Order: sequence, then C-alpha cells, then structure tokens
Amino acid sequence: MLSNRFNNFSKRFYLSSKDKIISRSLLIKISSYLDSNNYDKAIALCESDKTVFLKIAVLILINRNEDNNVIESIVQDEGESQIHRLSKSNEILGSLSNISTLLGLLGTISGMITVFKVISTQTVVDPPSLAGGISEALYTTAFGLLVAIPSYIGYKYLNSRITNIAVELQEESKKLIGRIKG
Repeated sequence: MLSNRFNNFSKRFYLSSKDKIISRSLLIKISSYLDSNNYDKAIALCESDKTVFLKIAVLILINRNEDNNVIESIVQDEGESQIHRLSKSNEILGSLSNISTLLGLLGTISGMITVFKVISTQTVVDPPSLAGGISEALYTTAFGLLVAIPSYIGYKYLNSRITNIAVELQEESKKLIGRIKG
C-alpha cells in the first residue's frame, strides 16, 4: 500500500514538471490553427494530449462563442479541478511530516515515563538505570525529525510548484481567451 502511495506521489511529481503542465510546442501548433481560424483542428489537438493546460484550453475553444463570464467560470472550475488533482498526493506528504513529528514526541514521552518509573522504584538511582529511557526518548525524537524534516521540505516545495502552476494556468487561460475574443 505504501509503495502504491509512493507511485501515485511520483506520478503527481512527474505531472508537475513544466512540459506536462503547458506544452510550449503544442501551444505553437494551436496558435497556428487559431491564426487560420481552424478551431476544429485546434480542439482536436487539445483533446489528443493530456497536459493540464490543454484540458482547460479545449473548454475555452469549445465555448468560444459564450460570454466572457461564462468562459471564465468554466475555466475557473476546471482550473480548480486540475489544481486539486495535483495537490492530492502532496497532502499525504504533509500528513507524513506532521505524523512523524507526533510519533517522535510520543516516543519521547514514553522514554521519559520509563525514566520516571525507574526513579520512583529506586531509592538510590544510578545513571545506567536511567540510560535506557533517556536513550529511547532521544532516538525516537531523532527518528521522528529525520522523517519530518525532509517530508516538510518536500511538501513545501511541491506546494510552491502547485501555486506557480495555478498562476501560470490562469495567465495562459487569460491569453487564450483574449486571443479568441479579440
């Protein structure tokens, strides 16, 4: 199950690469079709590809005769859907970061309980009898942070990428709407 989650995360990360979001070469082809008012070929090209922006572009082209507000609403809905799809796997990474921190804290508490149990049962406490609990507390804290820190960095990086993608999708959509509405 975890490997399946990682595969989904890997796909989302790959999907977040620039060419999978907005294919510049396809935009040039679409532009040439629009220059010759060949909307059918532009739509067919958009439908033949799976890049995120072309899923939005095809809706713009199909609804080109609608009012600008209608087109913008359609673009907004599809854009939100695409961004949500990109964000889903990133939430797993954010959760992993939070949960690993909490598990490290739980281990710290467990280790300290062990230490206090030793203290409460012995009249004279020697340091080696405390070492096991202290060691448990430190190791679990370290392991929790070892997982949490890289997870959090990855989560924030991907969140930043997704935000940039959302902005770029919005800009490209506005350009396309402006172009077909002239």
